[in-house]
Amino acid sequence: MSEATFPLLGSAIVVLLVLPTCALLIKGCLLVVDRSTWGSAHDKLTLRYLLLTGSSVLPLAWLVSAGMHQAESGRSALACMLDHDATDACLESGYFALALGLVVLATSLRAPRLSTVRTQTLDGDQPLHRRINRLINEAPALAPLIHRVKISDDSDFALGTTGLVRPSVIVGAHFAQLLSDEMLKSALAHEVEHVRALDPLRYWMLQFALAINPLGRSLLEPHAARWLAAREAHCDRAAVLHGASPLSLAHAIVVAARPGAHVSVALGTRDISILKYRVEMLVAFAERPPVPCCARGPSTLAVALALLLFVLILPHQTTTVPLDALHAGAEHTFGYFSH
Repeated sequence: MSEATFPLLGSAIVVLLVLPTCALLIKGCLLVVDRSTWGSAHDKLTLRYLLLTGSSVLPLAWLVSAGMHQAESGRSALACMLDHDATDACLESGYFALALGLVVLATSLRAPRLSTVRTQTLDGDQPLHRRINRLINEAPALAPLIHRVKISDDSDFALGTTGLVRPSVIVGAHFAQLLSDEMLKSALAHEVEHVRALDPLRYWMLQFALAINPLGRSLLEPHAARWLAAREAHCDRAAVLHGASPLSLAHAIVVAARPGAHVSVALGTRDISILKYRVEMLVAFAERPPVPCCARGPSTLAVALALLLFVLILPHQTTTVPLDALHAGAEHTFGYFSH
């Protein structure tokens, strides 16, 4: 058997069979979570994100790590030992890890990107620059945005958070002119929560998990859309808890959703039902302010990265039997069709 067969055929089996199976299992888990009364809304938000991203990321991470472990330790699959002399080096598992890694890299390159717009920093002395700097200095809750706000002269851009590693907030100059100081301050408070949680990175990870799974879009996209909507509502609530005016924020959201506006991880939304829900929630907050309901706990991104690290280490500490089964299955499949 050619040493290129298992890397190529094994990678195809992972993408076309293993990941879709994982998507089906996660779909069932998400339906259970939706119907359960366990935990707070914040806990469910975290769990949904971990399930959605983990549906593809965790199996791929385990398989790549297991393939590398077998290649570096020499403890390759039984199928590999039967095809080669037991004393010969069998590099098929290493090639498989490399092939699967290339699939991951190719998918990451074609995963949806955050929209890019022309920007300039707040170092200038233009009226809008001075205005935003004044608002940030006046509101302690906006302190995380110091040196993290940029201006876009794109007339179609509203407000958004961008940057995978060090997020910054982009304010559309035309959009800002449509807002009062209180509205703009409330809108910036909403973006503070996106910056704190590194949401551009989290959103990209979610889109990658859906992009690499053939059934990710059809099975999990509705759940991902609900998670994104819930996340935006959570940021609205967090902004109000930190002093933003709920009615001013609701007004800013409606302005951001005007026809023609485009956003990345941002204040606005195109879905009328979601827009209506967020506005109604903020109007209710104006009558009865929200109160902190529970301890925040570790951040969702920290938990996701900890799980990823655990899965990467696991094959080096335990058995790699699932990879052996995949290897043997690929050998038998190739043998069946080659005769």
